[in-house]
Amino acid sequence: MRKSLIVLLAAGLVVAACSEAEPESSTPDPSTDESTGESGPANSVVEGFAGEEWFMGIVPDEPVAADPSLEPIQIGMINQEDTPLGSFPELRRATEGTVEFINTELGGVGGRPIELTTCVVSFNVEQSQACAQTMVQKDVVALSGGLDVVSDTGSIPVLEQNGIPQVGGIPANLAEQKSDVTFYFSGGVTGALAAFMADAAENDAEKVVIGYGEFNAFEESAREYAVPVGESLGMTVDLAPFNIAATDFLPILTGIADSDPDAIIMAVAGSSCVPLMETYADLQIEAQLYLVGACAADEIVEAAGENVDGIVFNSEGPVEVGDTEGDIYNEINARYADGEGSGSGTLGVRSMMNLYALLDELGPDGVSREAVTGLIRQAVDRPSFWGYPYTCDGEQIAGLPSLCAPQQTLFTAVGPADFEQRGPAFIDTVALFEAAL
Repeated sequence: MRKSLIVLLAAGLVVAACSEAEPESSTPDPSTDESTGESGPANSVVEGFAGEEWFMGIVPDEPVAADPSLEPIQIGMINQEDTPLGSFPELRRATEGTVEFINTELGGVGGRPIELTTCVVSFNVEQSQACAQTMVQKDVVALSGGLDVVSDTGSIPVLEQNGIPQVGGIPANLAEQKSDVTFYFSGGVTGALAAFMADAAENDAEKVVIGYGEFNAFEESAREYAVPVGESLGMTVDLAPFNIAATDFLPILTGIADSDPDAIIMAVAGSSCVPLMETYADLQIEAQLYLVGACAADEIVEAAGENVDGIVFNSEGPVEVGDTEGDIYNEINARYADGEGSGSGTLGVRSMMNLYALLDELGPDGVSREAVTGLIRQAVDRPSFWGYPYTCDGEQIAGLPSLCAPQQTLFTAVGPADFEQRGPAFIDTVALFEAAL
């Protein structure tokens, strides 16, 4: 059965990506009415999984709607769409669907409904700034993170000035990874490179080359983090920067291959993925290829065909596919997002559900920007919806305090359509950085 690897940290030409396994169905089957045992759709998501364990304890027995007469809790989202430089409407649709699920079946926050204000940016600093100002005017208590590549000079300064926390989303630049108001259930490209290094060392690599598109997040992740990790594992690490918009990889890969590495790690833009994989296959390079980039999206894997075989991708998804929370994600997407929250929408659901858990703990009368920020900063191994437990003490990766769950899982492409887990359920990148930095 195909396990589709989907983009989590990707944005067209400039943002690194990790990938995540799309869930398959498992028991209990929400298409079966548990009360009668008869086949047919359950009346709600929670009824389909009633009594099952999940990240908030036990799934409720029956749905409870929020009270529309109560004052809503204002939540925001800024997301990049409508641009060839990376468009992610599925993140927004997944978040919108999750909010509807929370209001329809989980009772909102102690009865208070959540009101979501979304704002779309198109790789434009002025738009990003304007969206952040909109969130200030709406008096949101937090953002459920989307993706905003130009946030470093756009939304982030405004959010910082107003103390608005962003919970989850996709870290697209270094400012986001270093801000004191952003909290990601992710290791970004930094975590991915470290995981690749660990796998290469485990497979007896002695020399690794990291090729990357020239973009500051790639550059610092490679030089300041991946190289020390690789060297601490006893490997020689060389760097091979190239134009971020490159599509001709013959000279790039030929040069890398001439240095006779045992492993090649590539951080590339989405437009570079297919030509990179084709060139790697044409040159019959023996070194193991690891890809960080938007290269595990369904349409890219389909376009690459058999050239994807044997390539290793990273993931921040669950230990196993088809567990309860993965199935709940499927149901939320189908019932509340019209199936439009697939792909990187998995992270949209995770981000909003984790934010909801924080709001629920604070209670209907305890919600504020300061309270959300204070509570998430206290998180130590806090359960995450369909993901690795997160710790937001700012010390998971030195110098990148916003990365709360940098642990990674690796998957290998087996043929043009299948993937299988490679190595342990999660690679402890925190330990790798502690040993190296």
